[in-house]
Order: sequence, then C-alpha cells, then structure tokens
Amino acid sequence: MKNILIISYYFPPLGMGGTQRMLSLARYLPQFGWQPHILTVKDIAYHAHDPELLHELSSLPIVRTESLDLARVLARFQSRLSEQRSNAFSYKSWKNLFLRLINFFMIPDNKILWNPFAQKAACNLINNIRFDLILSSGPPHSSHLLAMKLAKKFQIPWVADFRDGWACGDFQQNRTRLHTIIDKRLQKEVLQKAHRIIAVSNGLAAALKAGQLTPVEVVTNGYNATDFDTDYQPTMQFEMLHVGSIGNFALPDIFLNALRKFVMEVGDNAIRMRFIGADITGELVQKIAAAGLTDYVQHAGYLVHKMAVSELQKADLLIYLVTGRPSQGFVPGKTFEYLAANRPVLAIAERVEGVQLLLRNGATRLADPNSEEEILQALRLFYDEYKKQRVLQPDPNFAKQYERKKLVNKMANIFDSVI
Repeated sequence: MKNILIISYYFPPLGMGGTQRMLSLARYLPQFGWQPHILTVKDIAYHAHDPELLHELSSLPIVRTESLDLARVLARFQSRLSEQRSNAFSYKSWKNLFLRLINFFMIPDNKILWNPFAQKAACNLINNIRFDLILSSGPPHSSHLLAMKLAKKFQIPWVADFRDGWACGDFQQNRTRLHTIIDKRLQKEVLQKAHRIIAVSNGLAAALKAGQLTPVEVVTNGYNATDFDTDYQPTMQFEMLHVGSIGNFALPDIFLNALRKFVMEVGDNAIRMRFIGADITGELVQKIAAAGLTDYVQHAGYLVHKMAVSELQKADLLIYLVTGRPSQGFVPGKTFEYLAANRPVLAIAERVEGVQLLLRNGATRLADPNSEEEILQALRLFYDEYKKQRVLQPDPNFAKQYERKKLVNKMANIFDSVI
C-alpha cells in the first residue's frame, strides 16, 4: 500500500461542499492501493458542521493541528464574544471588520497562519512514515505553498488539487492590484513546481494551463451512489427545493419576486419552496418576508449531508441558482448531486460549465437569472407538466460517470503516473 499525505484545511467535521472532495478521496483511495494520511486544522468557526461525515472514516489516520488563522481563533473565543451581541459593537460587526483587516495583510489568504503548525506536524509525519506522494487541496491556496516546501525539503512527488482558481478564482474578492500581482506570481510558482495539477472543471483547467508546462488533469466533483437510495413520492403540494449555500453566486432576490407572482396564480396551498443550506449572506429569511412569502417558503438551514441528499430525491422541482457572473468554468459541487437525484431542474443561472452539465441530462430548463418574467414562465411550464403528470425525465445513465468512486479511481491513476 502506497502512502499519501493529504493536506486539506477543510475536512470533516466541517460541513458544506468544500469538504466532500477530500472526504470521498480518503474514503475510496485504499481500494486503489493508496493509504491516505490527513493533515488538517483543529475545530474552527465555520458556516456548518457535519460530524456524521466522520463515521465514514473511523480508522483513517487524521492529524489535526492548532492555527493562528482567524477561523481557528474565533472558534476558541466565539462563545465569549457571542455573549456581547447586545453591545452596540456586535460580535458580527467585530468579526467582519477584523476579517477585512486580516485579509488585507495575509497573503495569499488568511489561512497562511495555519502553515507553521501544519509544517511542523507534516515534518513529524514524514520522518516516521515513508510517503510516496503529497497532495495539497486548495483553497486555501496557502496549502499549496506548504506542500511546495515539503516536496522540496523531502524530495517527495507532489500533486496540487485546485477546487477553485487562485489568481483566476471566483472567490478571490476585494483584492488590490498588489494582491493580484503577488497571487499570480505565487500561482505560477506552484504550477511550475508541482509534478501534476488537478482541476475540478474544464474551464478552470484551461485557465491554469495558460503559460505553463505542468500537465493539468480534470477530475470533477461528483456524488456518492450509496447516498441515493430515497424514492420519489409525490405529495399534495408542488414541492420545490434549493440545496446549497446562499451567497454572492446564489442570490435569490429575482427568483423570490417571480415566485411571489407564481404563488398568486396557482393558489396559496398549491406549492411549497424550501432552501436547505447555509445562508452566508444572513439575509435570506428577511428577503423571504419582504417578498411576502413567509407562509410558502422555508429556510431549513444546514442539514447533514445525507439528509440533504435525501431531500433532493423527494422534490418535484429542484432550483439551481447561479448569479453574479462567475467564471465560465464555475461548477458548484451540488451540480452532481442534482444530476444524481433524477429530478427535473430549473437552472436560474448564467450559462456556466455547471449549467451545461445539467442541460445534458435531459430534465433541465434554463432561465435568465436577471429576468423575472423568464423565471415565472419556466415555473408555469414545470407546474403544468407536474399537474398533467408529464414531467421531464432525465437520462438515468448520464450521472453515473460522476460517481465518486470512479473519480477517485481516476485520481489514483494520476497519482500512480507521478511516482
């Protein structure tokens, strides 16, 4: 069995999509001749936690370290700070101000203060275990800088996995010109020195390939087939569901306006809409109320992954939001679970790579995220088909290529080719 050191800041019990890729990799790699050893951070302040995910990895070697990054510091002092929310200068205000300040000075990201602790732990591991490969997963892209140092010091092959871009990233916001210049130089160094690059989408791979020679492989995100065991059972209401975080690239404002008109047309008791997932904006409930939809729309909050996937399979219509003009290679991790759910999908979205995948499954319609009328027309059409029991039927075989175990096999083959 070959040993691989996986450097992943985001890892269970943290929830949300950023943890799923490395979780599945660690889960299935032993079946392909690789023993994973995880290096990650101790408990941090985060949008969601899902301890159940750790049940899949009961015997996996996991090393968790301290850190001085903001998320780790907040985890240690959050309860004390939360008690002061009644003060004029609230915990949330303090956190946002501190985050802006830290983000300005920390390069390439505010997780760089995890690196000294992670490096010490990694050196201890490498001195005691013969590793055949190092894998770093970013963001945070500071993890790639750590892996680059370790690979050079110990002469171990290194693969850099990009879940999002760096200098070309969708989530690199509020960067000054100086930050951008430094990001580009650091990214170039990583791309040149890594033995292989893996990207989660074709668009991201194309952006990373520009001007450098290290091979870039595409291994998308995916879904676990064992999670999809719930049968669809129609109810008395037309049930719509959005699963995933509400944030800058998934803002529901125009959709809610269209939904209000739709509710007025079809009747108060005919439909139900739910949002499952973390609300990064902190404004979803207020927006639902402002649209006059409190009686018809629910924000269920974050559910553990298994439960959220089960709910996907029960819905009459899945809502897929992509707003804010992300890059062409943008593919939210939930895309593959939407495919695997085998339910009709209304993509209220820019025509990014993730939407292109959904459109190929045969049960997805696209509506302009900036057109209230276009969204309303699509809702009418899906509802009419639901009432007539003529709903779009997805291709049951299309999603199978994105089953996690198959994708981990592909990654294992890449690892084998590097060593």
